[in-house]
Amino acid sequence: MRRSSRWWNLAVLAVAVGTLQAGLGACAPASGVHTAIEIRGSANCPVVPAGGGPVYLELLVRTDDIRRPERRPVNLSVVLDRSGSMGSQQKIENARAAVRALIDQLQRGDFFSLVIYDEEVEVVCPSARVRNRERLRRIVDEISPRGWTNLGGGLIEGIREAERHAREDYVNRVILLSDGLANRGITDPARLGKLTARAARHGISLTTMGVGWDFNENLMVSLAEEGGGNYYFIESPRDLASVFRKEFDLMGDVVASAAVIELRLDIDVRVRDVIGYSFDHNGDRCSIPIGDLVAGEERSIIVELELPAGKGRKRLAAGSVSAGRSARSSSFTTSVAYAEDLARVEQERDLNVQARADVALSTRQVEEAMAALDDGDEAEAQARLEAAQSSLERSAAVAAPGAAGELLQDQKDKLEDYKRSVSEEGRRAKKAIHYDNYRTQKKK
Repeated sequence: MRRSSRWWNLAVLAVAVGTLQAGLGACAPASGVHTAIEIRGSANCPVVPAGGGPVYLELLVRTDDIRRPERRPVNLSVVLDRSGSMGSQQKIENARAAVRALIDQLQRGDFFSLVIYDEEVEVVCPSARVRNRERLRRIVDEISPRGWTNLGGGLIEGIREAERHAREDYVNRVILLSDGLANRGITDPARLGKLTARAARHGISLTTMGVGWDFNENLMVSLAEEGGGNYYFIESPRDLASVFRKEFDLMGDVVASAAVIELRLDIDVRVRDVIGYSFDHNGDRCSIPIGDLVAGEERSIIVELELPAGKGRKRLAAGSVSAGRSARSSSFTTSVAYAEDLARVEQERDLNVQARADVALSTRQVEEAMAALDDGDEAEAQARLEAAQSSLERSAAVAAPGAAGELLQDQKDKLEDYKRSVSEEGRRAKKAIHYDNYRTQKKK
């Protein structure tokens, strides 16, 4: 049975959000096996100037490397763009092949749904346990390109389908694929982001895949970040099957869904930024959603803090990870000492943390360069990339032996490649640079 619907206004979004909240209220994001999550917090400067100023706190999150003999069951909703532009460069043919291969990997205990969209949204496979793969393949083979791009409507319906069978012992995931700009239905990134963030908080994560050169990478990245999943830039449609396979393999290794770092800050310590992540800072509390965690993962997150002037010792922050009932998290407390002697500040500096902080800061400058490219200002983009390179060259860790120095050199080499790409390709270079920068930020 197929269901078709149109989504044209914000009233419909409100209905969808209400349904999602009601349906997911009892579903906590967790796995059936207890998972240990370790978190550590380390400052780039354990000793800080008496006058205060910026300090970079590295949050290092690690998960157990537990490989199950059988993967966790999945509740998967695929949302596929079938707009007219998918008819070029064999995109729709490769997308159909990728979805067919994905169906072949599903097991009888899995739930699967398929939503397609142009200016209309159609649920061609309502969410159900996988029973008849051949029937699913035939449905996929009937998909053909037409019309415009109601991405928002497709996304809402995909989340609705995933919500129907969301379970705490399943990996609940929506995969959204598009090759074009959202030009019908709900197109406001902020409103779509709120919807995906709400779904993520209830254990349904979103992965986005942009195909070719005409989709809105800013939207697709922000949706993946708000949705707690992954983002992929797929330059060639021929790579669709391998990317789907990679995403499915990662889903099998998920050990914690909708993970959130919870920080409690000391008095007058202020969060200026969490590089590459959204955050909610309210008084002495800061929440940082970090999405799904997979087995054996190690993720470094840099928090930019502003410290007041002081003396003696001061606690920066205490923190832990919240990730459902079956995930056990360690906690940490990080403190610093004030000093009048700036030489002591430099002597005590943690060069490894400093190097990772400086690389993270450079990724923020790359984002600014990409924004300049969006505005058509190639000269400004080059200037931002130059500034990022100069900042790395001035890093206190630039001459450090071992991993710290190598990390900075690798990032300087990337920035040189980015500058060359912008010079040679202009605006066209942006998607590849943006994707590489995203992967550097997320350690993916």
